[in-house]
Amino acid sequence: MLTERPSITVAIPCRNGGDILRRALSQVFAQEIDAPYEVLAFDSGSTDGTLALLAEYPVRVVPIDQSTFDWGRLRERMFQESQGAIMVSLSQDAVPAGSDWLARLVAPLDDPDVGVSCGSSIPDPEREFPQFQWEKNGYYYFTREIGKFTARYGKGLSFANTAVRRSVWEGLGIEPQATGEDFGFQMKLHGAGIPIAFPTDAPVFHHHNYSLKGVYRRCRNEGLALREMGCAYHEGDLLVDLASPRKFIQWLREVKRGSLRNSAEWSYPVLRPIAVYMGSRFARKMVWY
Repeated sequence: MLTERPSITVAIPCRNGGDILRRALSQVFAQEIDAPYEVLAFDSGSTDGTLALLAEYPVRVVPIDQSTFDWGRLRERMFQESQGAIMVSLSQDAVPAGSDWLARLVAPLDDPDVGVSCGSSIPDPEREFPQFQWEKNGYYYFTREIGKFTARYGKGLSFANTAVRRSVWEGLGIEPQATGEDFGFQMKLHGAGIPIAFPTDAPVFHHHNYSLKGVYRRCRNEGLALREMGCAYHEGDLLVDLASPRKFIQWLREVKRGSLRNSAEWSYPVLRPIAVYMGSRFARKMVWY
């Protein structure tokens, strides 16, 4: 049990986290680090036993109203509730890959010029479902709105595995945003000239798989979010991405290997551009997936 003011807060948004959340918590509390740290869980209406699981650990639980849920507001609340000089944002399905994960993630912040440290995600060998093939092969973000964003702001930030200096948050804040709030915060960092470190030695086990409906909705949400951040996806972008041969060459490689397992993976080279366009052109709010 923590008996002194924490130097680090590990904050985990939760909703029906299941066995992966149990693994994540077990690893979080197995960290070997000299600095004291606290763990907060922000639960938005779990019904699967997640609250009972959280009660097994020295975790402070903060309830979140699901009916008014907004990722930007949640991230802001996470900072408001945290006590540490560094706040670590960890997804409920991101399992630290070693007992030195936390020490390595916050190490770049020893440099006073660095405001944020973003660790990587690697496939989880213990996950009960396979990794989505287009995530596995590196072609998930092949559409032009992502290219526009990275050309302006650099490699994308992910709050799945990120440490933020509290003083940086206090100077910038996080705006209400239905989705894509990590990219929105990155834009603020870029505007303020605050560097982001991307250490390769602080990974988490974190991968996804999707149904056809699920991946369509996620890509639609991403189109909406990037439009709101000034990286809209227009008809010309859609036509260029649909015609681009690079992803179809990869698709043929996957067909030859027999690695496309479901309709979402088979259709992804066409599905993503259409979904991103629909989100960017017509969507007004995020949808759950």
